Amino acid sequence: MGLPVSFTTQQLNINFPMIDHIIYGKIIIDDIRVGSNSLGRETECGIQRGILGGGGPQAAFGARLWQENVGLVTRSGSDLSSEQLHTLKALEVDLAGWHRFPAIPTPYNKLVQYDENEYLQTGDGALLTRVVDPNAWDALLSQPIVLPDAYRQARTVHLITEFFAEPMVEFALDRRTSGAIFSLEPLIDYQRWKNREALLRLLPQVDIVTPDWPTASGIAGSTDPQKVLAHWATFGPQLVAVRHGERGSYVWSRAEDRMWHVPVLPLDVVDPTGAGNGYGGGLSAGWSAHQDARLAACYGTISARYLVEVVGIPPTVEARRAEALSLVDELMGCV
Repeated sequence: MGLPVSFTTQQLNINFPMIDHIIYGKIIIDDIRVGSNSLGRETECGIQRGILGGGGPQAAFGARLWQENVGLVTRSGSDLSSEQLHTLKALEVDLAGWHRFPAIPTPYNKLVQYDENEYLQTGDGALLTRVVDPNAWDALLSQPIVLPDAYRQARTVHLITEFFAEPMVEFALDRRTSGAIFSLEPLIDYQRWKNREALLRLLPQVDIVTPDWPTASGIAGSTDPQKVLAHWATFGPQLVAVRHGERGSYVWSRAEDRMWHVPVLPLDVVDPTGAGNGYGGGLSAGWSAHQDARLAACYGTISARYLVEVVGIPPTVEARRAEALSLVDELMGCV
């Protein structure tokens, strides 16, 4: 396998001498069946092919909506199309942490489809198929990532990962000893629970954790949001935010020892792909800026809103922030 490809400052249009907020997650290319994704309602639909996705870019959008100096740490092959590259660069985040490996294909999901709860269909009859060879997937994830110097003093590190022992986890833990915020979206296999115990052992060392509802409720052994939050509070984070699709999110703050339900504002869902990742990026940005659980959850909710209104990832536009802040004011009045 090839070594990470280096990029010059000029090539990546790096504008930030120091990166305050790091997002770490995968790049995945998706074929998305549009029209049958929202709440299980079948409509006339087509397939959008070759959409840039993955938790890394989606969470980067969520954070960048609120913060300027965001850096994305991720891996891919060197096979991204010009359109996919344009989408990535339109995020307006620092890409010096993006490593490309010419000998390994970028992961590709074919025909992403969702159930009535807006979660990926993964059981019998599901349309989700990973096109890339699993060996290539593992090879890509095993490639080293060398962090740029500008990333090493980050004040917030948000990870989207299924692994409890990897270099970026070690980096986040090291930064936390210096006062940085460690935010985690744990990718736990809620059908087989194969990585459950390992990731749960990490949670006492995490400041923010934002699991999805199947994971959170399954581990808590309850479908009552208050009981689910109470159970996750015992793991030790300062902030727990459980994402529950169209039902919004359930949030708990250790400092206030209080729970809230944060609803979603009315909208037409075009494609829920990446909503949870966008939420986590926005949540971590909100908590980093304000240390306010309700406000952070509203940031996350608004970040997710922009993602579900389109297929793929919208560009980050500075003018959008004023609108986003007005939506936060509206949403805070509903919490």
